[in-house]
Amino acid sequence: MKKYTNISDEELMRHVQKGVEWAFNELYQRYSQRILYFLYKMLKQDEAKAQDLLQDVFLKIVEAPEKFDVNQSFKTWIFTVTANHCKNYFRTQKRSIVELGATSSREGIEKKDEGLNTEAFHQKLNEALMDLPYKYREVFILKYKEGLQLKEIALVMECPLGTVKSRLSSATKLLGKRLAQYKKDVLSNY
Repeated sequence: MKKYTNISDEELMRHVQKGVEWAFNELYQRYSQRILYFLYKMLKQDEAKAQDLLQDVFLKIVEAPEKFDVNQSFKTWIFTVTANHCKNYFRTQKRSIVELGATSSREGIEKKDEGLNTEAFHQKLNEALMDLPYKYREVFILKYKEGLQLKEIALVMECPLGTVKSRLSSATKLLGKRLAQYKKDVLSNY
């Protein structure tokens, strides 16, 4: 497949709006893995459902490309579409978007020599992230996993910049508390 790395996402969407298939394929190549990862994290690691929603998001692009305003950022737009689709999925599943107090039992540290190694830390970080309420998990993933700027996150989440900052702060504090407990557990095993 020919690469179109010198063409912007927005220009590719102009081509998609004209029905050009290669432009859609290029956008899919550029964004499908990032969108899948975002959905995977938002859906608490349900890979099958993440794949389904990924297909739905790109189907929306094919069915109604005119909904994209070529004067805005494609990256911001596609994450907005994805986040909204994810929220709609939760609504249809009659789940609370904000899962206050959601917890799941976690196994203790199985090996004393595991220490604070990177792999174990990332596993605990992901577990703690999955336990966060939806609104905090969403903002944290968009910022630190997808690399969006705070202003872009505000556009994606359709909320004020101050709300994004507040949620990010809360998410960071909650994760810090959970990971501090992990560190304490590891050190107590020595």
